[in-house]
This record gives sequence, C-alpha cells and structure tokens, in this order.
Amino acid sequence: MSNSLKRSLSLIDVVAIGINGVIGQGIFLLPGKAVAKLGPASIVGILCAGLLSFLIALCFAEVGSRFRDTGGAYVYAKKTFGPFVGFEVGWMTCCVAVIAWAALANGFTLVLGHFIPSVASGWTQPVVAISLMAMLTAVNLFGAKSGAAVSTFFSITKLIPLLLFIALGAFQIEGAQFTPFSPHGYGGLANTTMLLLYAFVGFETLVVPAGEMKNPQRAVPTALLIVLSVVCVVYVAVLLVSIGTLPDLAGHKNPVAAASALFMGKVGGTIVAVGIVISVFGTNAGAALVSPRRFYAFAESGDLPKSIAYVHGDSGAPRVAILLTFLLSAGLTLTGTFEDLAVLSVVARFMQYIPTCLAAIVLRYRDSGNEEGGFRLPLGPTIPILAILLCVLLLANTDPTKLLYGCIALVAGVPLYFLSRSRQTA
Repeated sequence: MSNSLKRSLSLIDVVAIGINGVIGQGIFLLPGKAVAKLGPASIVGILCAGLLSFLIALCFAEVGSRFRDTGGAYVYAKKTFGPFVGFEVGWMTCCVAVIAWAALANGFTLVLGHFIPSVASGWTQPVVAISLMAMLTAVNLFGAKSGAAVSTFFSITKLIPLLLFIALGAFQIEGAQFTPFSPHGYGGLANTTMLLLYAFVGFETLVVPAGEMKNPQRAVPTALLIVLSVVCVVYVAVLLVSIGTLPDLAGHKNPVAAASALFMGKVGGTIVAVGIVISVFGTNAGAALVSPRRFYAFAESGDLPKSIAYVHGDSGAPRVAILLTFLLSAGLTLTGTFEDLAVLSVVARFMQYIPTCLAAIVLRYRDSGNEEGGFRLPLGPTIPILAILLCVLLLANTDPTKLLYGCIALVAGVPLYFLSRSRQTA
C-alpha cells in the first residue's frame, strides 16, 4: 500500500485541466439568456464576471503557490483557519464535485441527443450517462497522467469549433445589432454577471491535484493566469459574434449553434453542435480526474476514513477515492435532471472562493506555509478584499432557493465534523 501520489503532471497538463474545468457548455448556451436580461450590454456583464474570476484566481495563485499538497481550497482553509473551517470547506468541495459530475454526465446525454435523440430520454439516458462515467473512471485508475492525456486532448479539440466560430463570425458582425446597447438599463447587471459567472466557474479545479504536479508552486499560479486569460478572450469574442450575427439572440436556447448556421450554413451548425458534444465530454473527463482528488485529500488528512486515501503503488492513482466518486456521482445521475443537479452545485463554489481570498490576506501577514519562490500579489490586501466584496454582492443578488440549498449542505457538514473528530480521538 502506497500513500504518495506521483508527481507526473506537467504545466501543459495542468493548463488543460483548467481549460477543461471552465469551458463546458455554458458559453454555448448562456449568451441568449444574458442578452434577454441586459441586451448587448451583457458584454459588460461578461467583463465583470471575467474580472471577478481573475481576482479570485489571483488569490488562488498566491495561496496555492505556498502549498505542495493535493486538495486545493480544502487544504488552504484547514491550514489557515483550523480544522472546523477546513472540514466545512472540504465537505462542500466534495459535495460540489460529486453533484457537478453527475450534472455534467446528464448534460452530456442532452447535447448528444442533438444527434441521437433516444439517448436524451427514457432508460437509455442514465445508461449512457453512467457508461460515460465508468469509461472515464477506468482511464483514471491507471493514474493522473492517463487522465490528463484525455483532458489535454479534449481541451485542444473543444477550442477548434469555438475558434472557427470566432474567426468566421468576426467578418459577419453587424454594428446595428448593438443598438440600443442597454435597452433595459443596468438594473439587471448583477443578475446577469452572476449568470455569466457560471460559465467561468471550474478554474479552481486545476489547483486540486497539486500533489501530482511537477513544481506546483510555479505551475499553479502560471496555469491559473494562462487559463483565465484564454477563457476571457474566448468568451468575450463568442458573445460579441453571437450578438452581432444573430438577430433573435435574446432567449435563444442554443444561440452559438444557431448563429453559426446563419453565417456558416448547415455544415457550420453541425460543426458547432459537434463542438458542444466534445466540450461537455472533455469537461466530464476533467471532472473524472479532479473530483476523486478532493476525497483523497479529505481522507489523507484524517477527515474521512484513511482507507479512502489508498494509492495504488504502480499507477500512483487514488483508486478507492476514484471508485467512491464514481459510485456517488453515478447514483446522483439517477435522482435528478441536469438543471436540478447544476443548481445544487452553484453556491457551494463560493465556499471555496471566499475562504481562499481570506487566506490570501491571513497568510500574507502570518506567512504560514510559505515556500521560496511563491507567487505574491501586488497592492497588499486590496485584490483579496475586492474579490470578497464582489462575491458577497453577487450572493446577495442570487436566487434565495439556491442559497438555501447551499446552507442546508453547509449545516449538514457540522455533525459530520464532530463525528470525524470523535473517530480521530477514539
């Protein structure tokens, strides 16, 4: 039995994990909803979402550069604020990992249903979703390098239809489509920003497998900045082309595919539809790689049974954690639709963001766990404080039902924490 993860992930692997974690189906489907709320001024919303994501990513970059351990926000919170806060953050990250992968697997059957309608409903839907998860689980049982290879392949492939859409669509943009720029005013800016922020979430996944990265103190901040830069440019460009080429964009359920069909013809629409399938498959591959590492980190520190932290000697893979994640996520695919499952994972992500931003301030002055060569933010505590304030502002404008789901999950972790502590002291 081995308890050491192999450091097999290169910077390219880590960047690919980040791109896979962020670019899913959101950018293909959200422009119509955003424009319905704010009109062409939704460009301001996506810039605000990108700015907040950058601020949070910078905090992750500084804090992440201080640690070499697998676990991401859970490790940061535990070592900064103590076992209770760390447990709650770890619990929420495990919850969101399982729920998000279940949602993504169901989402894959929906986008594949564009070509094979039978897989999107009936008994074939859960069979296809669970088969996808089983296949990706099998790949990851051979180690992080195998899972990262799949992630890297789909990170590259998913960008091809998006870049094609941007390159060809840029010459078809009509300026008249941007007037009036803000037909409904800016009262819905916060809600639109929150909506578009959902397209950015997932960048935090690339910090989780730090224990399997080569030189994580450098890889984490570098990869975060590369990923967010690529994502922001792609997202803004896709929204600009969508607004400038599709007259009935507002409220459209699949606007990127519809816009591409207008200026690229039927073949173009098909290419983008294939791109959506590839994108969601790739995001599933990223989830299959990263999600088990959350359980591994939780168990390796004693907050879950140590057996879950078992690492296979030859592959270096946390096989028990991988199988546990598969079983839990596969079970959830049977209990709800993509939309229902996605809602449950939204607020939980802020339980990673806010504590990490706070940790950037605390560790700066306490200097705990800092190692030579760590990344350091400019402007003192300004960036973390601004990121926290924006997070609170957006949460205040979130659907109360979504907040309630997050609070229920958070409270559910309290008795589990005391159960864990009693087991450790027994």
